[in-house]
Amino acid sequence: MKGALKAKDKTRLNVLRAILTELTVLEKQSQPVQTKVQLFKLLEKRQNTCKAAAEEFQKAGREDLVSQENEQIRILQGYIDESPTLSTDETVLAIQNLIRWMQTKGSNPNPKSDKKAMRYLFQKGGALHDKIVDKAFVSQTFERLVNELPPWNPSMRAKNPLERYDGQE
Repeated sequence: MKGALKAKDKTRLNVLRAILTELTVLEKQSQPVQTKVQLFKLLEKRQNTCKAAAEEFQKAGREDLVSQENEQIRILQGYIDESPTLSTDETVLAIQNLIRWMQTKGSNPNPKSDKKAMRYLFQKGGALHDKIVDKAFVSQTFERLVNELPPWNPSMRAKNPLERYDGQE
């Protein structure tokens, strides 16, 4: 924020002030932003709001406001791009480990078990807990990997069915 003040970058300063305002409002509503994932989602939400506003201004013929919103979108995208995201390979590995774990527990992974799998991946202690990943990509990859599995073999059950999935092999 100091950098934006010193550089007299009004647009960046307005974006940062809007984010700080949203953070303050969320904190007062007993939903404070506590993780990187929550902050990332807040930035994405703010960017989507700017995109919607730019479209509305475009329809109204307000090119000056469209360019202002596009500049805010560019600034927000810069912050989003700086966010540490999980690589595609790491995400696929976590999903593969989950599928193996499900098989050893006697569960037949199938595309219909997608919600259960997502819950395991993103729950506290799960392989993707507090990680910035595209949930749509995770869901599509889970479905693709499950469809590539050989036919179900119930002999793959684990010796200890109470063992909990932690995302590690």
